[in-house]
Amino acid sequence: MAFHLIHFTKNLHGYEDVNIYLPVGTEYEDMVEPGEKFQTLWILHGHAGNFMEWPQYSAIEKLAMLNKFAVVAVDGDNSFYNDMPNGDNYYTYVTEELPAFLRKHFPLSDKREDNFIAGLSMGGYGASKLGFANPDKYSAIGIFSAGPADVLSDPFRGLLDMSTKYKEGDLEPGKPNDIWGNFSKLKDSGYPMPIIYDACGRQDFAFEWYTQFKNYVAEQGMSEYVIFEDWDGVHDWTFWDTAVHKFVDLLPLKDRGIWRKWYNERHPEAR
Repeated sequence: MAFHLIHFTKNLHGYEDVNIYLPVGTEYEDMVEPGEKFQTLWILHGHAGNFMEWPQYSAIEKLAMLNKFAVVAVDGDNSFYNDMPNGDNYYTYVTEELPAFLRKHFPLSDKREDNFIAGLSMGGYGASKLGFANPDKYSAIGIFSAGPADVLSDPFRGLLDMSTKYKEGDLEPGKPNDIWGNFSKLKDSGYPMPIIYDACGRQDFAFEWYTQFKNYVAEQGMSEYVIFEDWDGVHDWTFWDTAVHKFVDLLPLKDRGIWRKWYNERHPEAR
């Protein structure tokens, strides 16, 4: 069951869109427990994208139905998921306000082990930033075609007007945008290391950032904590749909393959 919601948000000073998929109303409805709280994938779009990209252009809702988890497709505008100079606080909205609002009205689990975050391009940058800076909130992080770039070294020079995206002091060590630095602190956070999956196409313009981060992880002696994968591909939905399939395969899902289980019980001849 999918919902397009328009809701008021204090952090964005107005109404915002969000798309939600819940694994209810399916063939296996009798296998859903009363009051059950669903594991949730928070998924972020790229620059110039919107909340409908993932549901429209990928198989994420099919994957959620087959494996019984919820999907929240967030709208982040072109914010890089920052609390921005203009007062629109996308970082706070995605990490705090939106989860609290949705959990109030929908059966979404608030447990760390049940929450995952992923995104493509700008959304991959956002997923790594939000995930690495909030080790108490997410147990798996998917980064597609994003690097993640080390924004403190200004890799977007000439591409973006940074003054419109970042407030004074945001690009300092220890802040959420210190993605590489925050990654290096994860093993000492007091929480289990999240599953981290980082994928990029070899012909993608972001491949340079991906390689730089991969080298940094190796230098930190932390290669065991990141699953890096690259293959021939560019910055497009063919790559991202493949990447999200691979990421979902890694998630600690409680009801993986539930649709197939339901089907096999009713059609034993098809096993």
